[in-house]
Order: sequence, then structure tokens, then C-alpha cells
Amino acid sequence: MPPEDPETATNADPTADLHPALRAADWPEPASRVEGVTVRDAVERDHAAIAHLTVTSYVDGGHIDPADEYIGNLEDVAHRSRQARVLVGEVQTEEGAVVAGSVVLTLPGMPMSETAREGELEFRMLAVDPRVQRRGVARALVRATIDRAEQLEGVGAVVLTTMKTMTGAHRLYESEGFTRVPERDWRLSDIGQEPTDGEDQVYWVYLRTV
Repeated sequence: MPPEDPETATNADPTADLHPALRAADWPEPASRVEGVTVRDAVERDHAAIAHLTVTSYVDGGHIDPADEYIGNLEDVAHRSRQARVLVGEVQTEEGAVVAGSVVLTLPGMPMSETAREGELEFRMLAVDPRVQRRGVARALVRATIDRAEQLEGVGAVVLTTMKTMTGAHRLYESEGFTRVPERDWRLSDIGQEPTDGEDQVYWVYLRTV
């Protein structure tokens, strides 16, 4: 087998191994329904910004200890971009366009799926850089996810898992038509995983039909 061309490897479509509904070739250009926010597919040059804003959002929000092992998962954007669809929300600042938020989309049976059942699109790791909050970035990403679910054949709902401490996110989800599904709440032990912080906390599930 000939050696891999470095340029080809760098430019390879990271979504090639994904479910057909999430591959780049089958993905219409994401559209933002929030003025001032551009929603688009994440590319490799965005990875460092996504890692930083995701970790900062979780840590500054008090949702995770900076020493928690899960920080490594939040930082590994390259890995999740090969296992799920990653979108970013971009805003204009005095320094130009900056990546201000990110979200991960996945379907049942895919490696990053935690909550989704048949006929559901799941989103995870919704995060916004604390420096540019209150500009509608999270709302734009949630609406882009809903729009995509409406376009997918066989998908009738959007579902997500959230931490009990993420009260601001809960208000956003409820304002966009999501409702809690407490009978689907779960713990890491329910899926055979050990909590990285030693606490097997309950995660809440929200759902919205499309």
C-alpha cells in the first residue's frame, strides 16, 4: 500500500465514517435564525478555539472541576469531529469573526450517542465562550439543530442530556420548546461507565418533537 499523502490526510473529510445523514456530502449549509450569529460546520482550524471555549464554559459555569479527567474529553475536538457532526456559532468582534460556541450532533448507535433512541437526533456539549455570552450563540446552535432534525427523514424529535446545575441552559431549552423527560434521566453507571469525579450524579433528559 503506498504511503498516505499528508495533504490528502489533512484535507480528508472527518465525517466520512459517520452515519450517512451526518456526512458532509449530505449536509446542507447550516443556517442561523439569530441575527449576528453565523452557524457553520467546524473545520480543523477551529479545534483549538472549540476546545478552549468548551472547557472554559464548563469550568467557569461551575459544572465541572478543572482537575476532572473529563476535561480531556472536552478538549479532544479532533476525536469527536470524526465520530459526530460538530457545528460552530461565529460572531463578529473588534478583532474580526471569532468562534463563540459549539455543539455536537449525533444519532442513535453512533459512538457519541448517549440518550438518542430510534427517530431522535441528539445534541451534546453545547457550549459558549463566556466572553461572548448573551449574543444568542447558544440559541442559534439549538435552532440549527432543530432545523436539521426537521430535514432528516425518519427523525421526529431532538433530545439532549444536561446537568442539573445548568439552569441557564434549561431556560433556553424550555423557551425553544423542549420539555423534561424525567423517566429517561440516567446515571453513568446505567451505561456501564464510571464517573470521572467519583460522583454518580443524575443527568436530566430534555426532548422536543419536530
